[in-house]
Amino acid sequence: MPCLPRPPRRLAPALFTAALLASALPAQAAALVQPADVQVQHLGERFVVDVDLRSPAPPATAFAVLTDFDHLVGVVPNLTESRVTARQGLTWRVHQRGVARWGIFTLNFESERELTLDPPREIRAHTLSGNVKAMDSVMRLSADGGGTRLHYHAEVVPGGWFPPGIGPSMVQHETAEQFSALLAEMARR
Repeated sequence: MPCLPRPPRRLAPALFTAALLASALPAQAAALVQPADVQVQHLGERFVVDVDLRSPAPPATAFAVLTDFDHLVGVVPNLTESRVTARQGLTWRVHQRGVARWGIFTLNFESERELTLDPPREIRAHTLSGNVKAMDSVMRLSADGGGTRLHYHAEVVPGGWFPPGIGPSMVQHETAEQFSALLAEMARR
């Protein structure tokens, strides 16, 4: 078995720091939703995403977390900005910005979406502007014992270059990471 070369001395502290930061991530959040739990179909230029989740939180709490857009930065790891820009009854406009990371790839994202809320059963979203050509999603919530069953369905057409061959894996990873953080917040509340 060949010996692998040791990293240069100046690289060792960086590798140690990266390993330390990775080990400091909450194990609970990492284990809640795995990329394999996220079903992604790549159909032409469109991605179809489906994921079924369960939260121990009641539907009202789950719905409150999912619609707490003004406080999602710090909860969802890839968001750098999130705010409700307009409310008209149960129709909201939401602006979000962030950075998706997968391996060596990073993609900045920004969106302005219109949401139609049906508390605590459903959240429909339609992208109005941003760096995707189109995105429509629906999150359905239903009581499940003392918790909540959640089903998320989205259809997304990326607006620009997407890393060839790894698109579905990147979408799975980002979706799993976001929902892991949201489920952890639901459990915390």
